[in-house]
Amino acid sequence: MRLQSILIGLFVALVTTTGVLWFLNTYEYKEVDEYSGFRGEARENPLFAARLFLKRMGIPSERQTSLQTLPSTNTVLVIDTDRYTLSRQKSEALLAWVAKGGHLITRTRYVNTDPDAEDTEQTSDRDPLQLALGITTGEHIIPEDDDLPLEAELSNMSHPLQVDPEFFYALQTTAAQAYPQTYNDAAWLLEMEHGNGLITWAANLDFIQNPAIDDYDHAEFFWHMLHSLHDEPQAVWLVHNDEMPGLASLLWEYAWALVLSLAVFIPLTILALSPRFGPMIPKPAPERRRILEHIHASGLFMWQRHRKHADTQYSGFVARVTQLLPSTRKQHDNSNPDA
Repeated sequence: MRLQSILIGLFVALVTTTGVLWFLNTYEYKEVDEYSGFRGEARENPLFAARLFLKRMGIPSERQTSLQTLPSTNTVLVIDTDRYTLSRQKSEALLAWVAKGGHLITRTRYVNTDPDAEDTEQTSDRDPLQLALGITTGEHIIPEDDDLPLEAELSNMSHPLQVDPEFFYALQTTAAQAYPQTYNDAAWLLEMEHGNGLITWAANLDFIQNPAIDDYDHAEFFWHMLHSLHDEPQAVWLVHNDEMPGLASLLWEYAWALVLSLAVFIPLTILALSPRFGPMIPKPAPERRRILEHIHASGLFMWQRHRKHADTQYSGFVARVTQLLPSTRKQHDNSNPDA
């Protein structure tokens, strides 16, 4: 029995050792980096890295979720949206701001992103700002991998920088003065003078967004874009969202008094209309006073005020009561009011 136990133990140890050696030779402990995406503000703000870059470069920058007001003309305005909430009136006000000396950096709005669509050139005209500037989009361009990154040189630069605009729709404009950046004769960025200001119009601004601003010379190219008009811009507004505010925000901003009133009125109305719990408490039966108490109180009232003919009135009153209730004669046989 003892020998059998020893053999079983040796067999189990052999199997365990073999399994451990096989596992160690087959598998290896290794760390693998996986992309988990951005966190915090960077998840919703594609220009978050650009704002950190400007802060590090000593340029004050502000994050704007909408364009309700316009900054001073010394502030560079970067609009990385499709401008669906920018009406014709706001577009005209924006162009007037540029004409006074402002610098606008924005991109093309794409309504139809199908590269095989034939009416791509007309869809861009639905943007009032593009229509006012005479900018349309042409064919869809995908640069060859061997040609990337592209050499780009703005009007205020002394040497070209490497930029990857990725795929884009070629820009076309009727403006007489437009300094373009091109690839195979297809423009992907335009610098247009407007009054005393400048408009930098890009096919897309993907190269300054979070995933790409640290690639190639994108950060330096963005810095030169901001300094194309002003040598030292006062500040930079980064607009990354032009969606309409939520219904709750609009109600609280314009009808907060109504909201507070309804918040008080509705619960009280529900409480008043809700069914009661249990039966109603019965009202106590009313008690009738004795007729003699009324007679005595009336006589006392007349006696206290020394009214004339009080005895006569009292006697007539008692006689009337006695006629109605004969039993009161035995209970109260006093003709004087003060009795």
